[in-house]
Amino acid sequence: MIYPLIFLVLGLVGLLLGSRLAVGGFENVARHFGISHLLIGLTVVAIGTSLPEISVSVMGAIDILAGAEMSAVSGIVIGNKIGSYINQLTVIMGIVGLVGLMSITKRELKREGTMLILSIILFSLVSLDLTITPLEGVVVTVAYLLYFIYLVKQEAPSKSTSKVEEGRPKMHLFKDFLIILIGMGVLLYAAEVVVENSVQLAELWHIPPSVTGLLIVGLGTGLPELTIDITALRRGAMGIAVGDMIGSNICDILFSLGTGAMISGFTVEPILLWFDTPFMFLIAFLVLGLFMRNMRLERKEALVLVFVYVSYVVLKLAFFMGG
Repeated sequence: MIYPLIFLVLGLVGLLLGSRLAVGGFENVARHFGISHLLIGLTVVAIGTSLPEISVSVMGAIDILAGAEMSAVSGIVIGNKIGSYINQLTVIMGIVGLVGLMSITKRELKREGTMLILSIILFSLVSLDLTITPLEGVVVTVAYLLYFIYLVKQEAPSKSTSKVEEGRPKMHLFKDFLIILIGMGVLLYAAEVVVENSVQLAELWHIPPSVTGLLIVGLGTGLPELTIDITALRRGAMGIAVGDMIGSNICDILFSLGTGAMISGFTVEPILLWFDTPFMFLIAFLVLGLFMRNMRLERKEALVLVFVYVSYVVLKLAFFMGG
C-alpha cells in the first residue's frame, strides 16, 4: 500500500512542476509574438491539456480495429469525453475560481459560449442513432479545425501591432519551446502516474469500481487543466486559464472524439444521451449564465459549480446503485 501512496504524492509534485514550466514557456512565446493569453489558452494549451483524452480516443479506436469489443471500448472513450466535459465545467472550474478571480469580455463570452453550446449540439446530432461513424468523426474534427482557424484569424496580432513590437529584444524561442515540451511531458506523465496509483489505492481500500472511475479516473484526466489553470492565475495569466477551461472542453468533445472516430467509429450507450448529455447542456448554460452577470466568476459562484458537481455524482451513483 505504501508504494502507490508514495508514487501518488510524487505524481502530484510532478503536476505542479510541469504546470509551472509549461505556463512559463507559453507566456514567453505569447509575449514574443504579441499573441494574447486567451488565444494561447484556447488553442495551444487547450490541445496540450487534452492530450490524455486524445490518446484515449486514438488508442481505443486502434484496439477496436485490432478486435476489441466495440461497445466496451466505446463506453470508455465516450464516457471519458463527457466526464471530462462535466468535470472541467463544474468542480475544476469551481476550484480554480476559488483560487483566483476569473473574468471574460462580452465578445469572448459570446464567441466561446456559442461554440461551447454548438459542440454539445453537434455531439448530440452525430450520437442520435447511437453510433458515431468514421465520416461523422471527420465532420466533428473539421468543425473544430474551422473553429481553430477562426480563432487564430480573430486573435492574431495585427501588422501595426507587430511593428510596434519589433523593438523588443529577441527571446530564446528554442529554449521556450523546449521548456513547453518538457513541462507538458512532465505534466501528462505525472497525471498518468496520479490516476494509475489512485486506482491501485482504490482497489486496495475496496472502493467500488464505479466510484473509482467517476471520482478518481474522471477527475484524473482533468488534472493537467486544473494545475495549469491555477498556475496561470497565480502568474497573472488569466487569459490562459479561462481560455484553457473553455477551449479544452470544445477540443475534447470535437477534436479528441473525432480523431478516434475517424479511425474506427464508436457506439454510444443510450444512458449517455438521455442522462449525461442533457446534464452537459445544463452545466454549459449555468456557467455562461454565471459569467453573464458581471463578466466574472466570483467565489460564491465557484462554490455553486462545485455543489453542482457533487449533485451530479450523487444522482449518477443513486441511479446506478438503484438500478
